[in-house]
Amino acid sequence: MVSQTATNLQTLLPSTSTGVMRSYQVVLKCADQSQREEINQRIRTLEERQHQLLTPQVIKQAVELFRTNLKEGFFTRKLCKEVGKNPNIAESAFHWLYIAIKGKIDKEQKAQGMLNFLLKNHQQLIEWIVFGRSPYTERSLARYWKLKRRYIINLLTSSRSQTDSYWRKKHNALYSSESLQLNTLLPHCSQTEVLQALDDALFYQQHEFSLLPQLTKNQQAFLKKLQLLKQEQNVVIPFLTSWINSPQDSRWKSLKELAEQLATIIGKPNRKLFSAVRQIVVFTLFDHYMQSVPQLVQGLPIANVVPLPFKRKKKGRLPIKLLMGKNYVITRQGIAQELTDQVKKQGWTELGFPQQGKKKLTAQVHFPPKLLEYLNNGAHIKIFQVSSGHAPCYKPRVDVVLEGTHSCFHSSILLHRYLSQIPGKKSSVLGVDINRLGQYMVVFNSAIPLPPDLLALASHYDHLSKKVLDELNLGFLRKRREYDVHGSCKLKGELNRVYTHRSRILREITRLLPHFLAAVIVKKQCKVIKIERLTADATGTKGALAKAIYTMPDSLFIYKKAVWLASLELGYKVKLETVNPYYTSTIHIKCGGSLTRQKGQYDVAPCNKCGQQVNTHFNAAQNIAFLKGTSFLLNPFPSSHV
Repeated sequence: MVSQTATNLQTLLPSTSTGVMRSYQVVLKCADQSQREEINQRIRTLEERQHQLLTPQVIKQAVELFRTNLKEGFFTRKLCKEVGKNPNIAESAFHWLYIAIKGKIDKEQKAQGMLNFLLKNHQQLIEWIVFGRSPYTERSLARYWKLKRRYIINLLTSSRSQTDSYWRKKHNALYSSESLQLNTLLPHCSQTEVLQALDDALFYQQHEFSLLPQLTKNQQAFLKKLQLLKQEQNVVIPFLTSWINSPQDSRWKSLKELAEQLATIIGKPNRKLFSAVRQIVVFTLFDHYMQSVPQLVQGLPIANVVPLPFKRKKKGRLPIKLLMGKNYVITRQGIAQELTDQVKKQGWTELGFPQQGKKKLTAQVHFPPKLLEYLNNGAHIKIFQVSSGHAPCYKPRVDVVLEGTHSCFHSSILLHRYLSQIPGKKSSVLGVDINRLGQYMVVFNSAIPLPPDLLALASHYDHLSKKVLDELNLGFLRKRREYDVHGSCKLKGELNRVYTHRSRILREITRLLPHFLAAVIVKKQCKVIKIERLTADATGTKGALAKAIYTMPDSLFIYKKAVWLASLELGYKVKLETVNPYYTSTIHIKCGGSLTRQKGQYDVAPCNKCGQQVNTHFNAAQNIAFLKGTSFLLNPFPSSHV
């Protein structure tokens, strides 16, 4: 199998000329604890000096300089001349500044494209003005830019708040009524205007749908929601009028609550009326806003919508970048190629931490076996990043950036470790059902147990979520009621540490899962792997469903990496297909009956036809494997922008 893998490596990997850079943490070993704390303090001093260089004046000057010349070398040289001091730290600071400004310019282009889209779609423009969000805009731009929807949501909300701030300062004459301000007062409306908006929305939607040859289930459901609101207009209109005329902390969240209240009052508590109610609000406010908003948006300078880099204070400080072409106050043994050769021979190198008037301290940087394997495969050291640690351990952190082709970063160590734990029975098609973290977070259409390390991580995550965080939150609230400032501060710090630890567990699970999935594909000699593409968005929601969605390892990155690793090992390309996710968990694969889940019991459910107790996750995986799939070809793995 190894020889077959080597033969097919070039055909399955992207072109070897495509280079990528990846960052990894390495181990910094000091002589003793006191020396480590002294090294950490020296790094902290350097970080503070670096931070002092990034003043608002320097950042504004850097943005103008970036627009005239995009080359980083010219950018940093020019700024270093302007600063005229501490060139070693300045090189590192301006390297970070260059990256941040590059991101700002890219965000400006995205914001301009977003505003152009909104100006062509007036209903979405009103939604953005009132709520700071627009679901249709989020879906459209996410597909067009091939980005995650979370990024588009953040772009919409952040640009709306920045726009609000700019308009209040620059357009007091048009803005004096406060009717445009986000999450505050809306234009005053009467019940007659809201009733007319309901009629207009229903008429408009019926006309739009009449032009289509056939309506989808979602379109039919949306039209029925509007008709239901029209039938119950005597109840709906007063509530909506009161909502528009009252100030709210968050228009988006409060409208969701209003939609739930209306559904309960109407007598249909399970109906999701949020989208229909939102459209009525848009039609009610359409004439009020379309008189002035398009002109304001067209005259909006994008540079004011996207804030300057480092405007908000962030936790921690920027690490010191040891760019290999420069002489830094943190010394190293040679340039990039010399360091690469040295590490390949002995597995470690040495960094020096001098300070004026004090003895120079040294520490060894040890590379783990995985990184040594990457270096032996042809990767080379590009950059070191050094940052200081926090109390109580004061352990400095060193990251190394390796550069090479995709083939350099291929490792099958984890895959082969999992192979021995998987029962061997061939299967050409694999169906995968994804659930919340736990015993059933990844279930296949054949019985394959999760490896112990993944189960241990999931169990630890569950323990932190259900016990540790609950106890700390209760203690924090109690200390606040008692006005115990010291105790509150201590528990707040502990809460932050636990949340960070929990996020790292989730990240580790995401790192291990592709290798386990690849091992299953290799062991089963699978040719097609089928998944259900879930599009649920838990943003702004609470409860068990939202927690489950957030902890589901449902990321296309996981599947694409697993397919890529398995294809390299098997010597042929494994296909990745998506299936329709509807009813995979509720239809019994054997008899076709319906599985009814009870509240709090999601793993096993009885079948109403045959009466059998069925594992819903295993049943869903079998349904997924049986359904017809669609090949997933967009954004092949690995990306050239890792």
